[in-house]
Amino acid sequence: MLSLNHDDHVDATSGPYDLLLPASYRTPDDDIAVPTLTTSFLQKELGVKRLNDIHRWMWIVGRPMPPRPLYHQKAIGRQIVVHEQMDLHLVWDEQRIFLKPIPPYLFEQSFWRDILSCDGHELASGSRQACTRPEDSTHFKEMTHFPDGDNCDRCELRKLATGFTLTYTSLIAYESDLSIAKKCNLVPEEMTWPQWRSLVKSLLSTTLSSDHPASSPRNHAVNPRYHYGELRLNRLNLIYRLTLRAPIRGYLYGHNSYHQFWTANMQRLAAAFAYTVVVLTAMQMGLETDRLGENKHFQNASYGFAVFSIVAPLVLLGLTGVLFLGVFTVNWVISTRYWMRRMVQIEKGNERIGAIP
Repeated sequence: MLSLNHDDHVDATSGPYDLLLPASYRTPDDDIAVPTLTTSFLQKELGVKRLNDIHRWMWIVGRPMPPRPLYHQKAIGRQIVVHEQMDLHLVWDEQRIFLKPIPPYLFEQSFWRDILSCDGHELASGSRQACTRPEDSTHFKEMTHFPDGDNCDRCELRKLATGFTLTYTSLIAYESDLSIAKKCNLVPEEMTWPQWRSLVKSLLSTTLSSDHPASSPRNHAVNPRYHYGELRLNRLNLIYRLTLRAPIRGYLYGHNSYHQFWTANMQRLAAAFAYTVVVLTAMQMGLETDRLGENKHFQNASYGFAVFSIVAPLVLLGLTGVLFLGVFTVNWVISTRYWMRRMVQIEKGNERIGAIP
């Protein structure tokens, strides 16, 4: 599907894609390991499970349309932040948008054929026939899992990879976009504009609907996450908190320190205090007029709001303190449990190393 020549090659017997993989990756147990082409590694690299879990709420988070080009992202003042976590790709807030660079192995046509396809014509033809095990793919035989359904792990990984690469066909629409992408290390520096146009043409001709060639990709060709483009971070956080998937941290926790927590909450309190001052000043001026000064309803309202303005800041400050204690307690419990579990894993690892003759 995609092809880009590289100067460095590795003997196929030792792994033809070794130089295209990351130097290391973090396992679910937080160990650092050398990446190999297994299902678990590629699912970690390409998976978007957190977004698939809330797919029915995605209409709140973003529009079902391709992302806008990089020049537009810069024009509206968004900082392009490189992030290697796939489920943060195209997630944005007021000042930034997260983008995952295209992994080098996705530029290799042989990778799509050997690793991401069980049936060479299954995806292009649009059929949904059961995948068949390739007899000549002994090097990657460990990757294929055959469930009772009609798709294997490779086909699901292909949908993820196809959806991800399709986002770049809209992100890099003009030569100026390619220049921005190179500066942000989103694509290889040696990529030329004619090469990119050829890659986009090849990808779109394979995945776009034949009935509507200018429309969106076939639904079954991509993971459902990629039916949507840019996603709002604040709404993702809200959904994750309201659905109790992560009631404290949300989708992406915004506070890296307790100082940031207090600063953000004090700013909200300061804004509320400023509004209260404006209202009290206006009420004081109204009481000095003959019409409002003699109005009992206005006097009662002024009296009630004056009491409220004294009590409310104290209540809000107290609630902020309670919230802080809750966050601190949860973080302390999580950190303690993680520390205990991690120490057990380290001790078991030391025992295994000591048992090696």
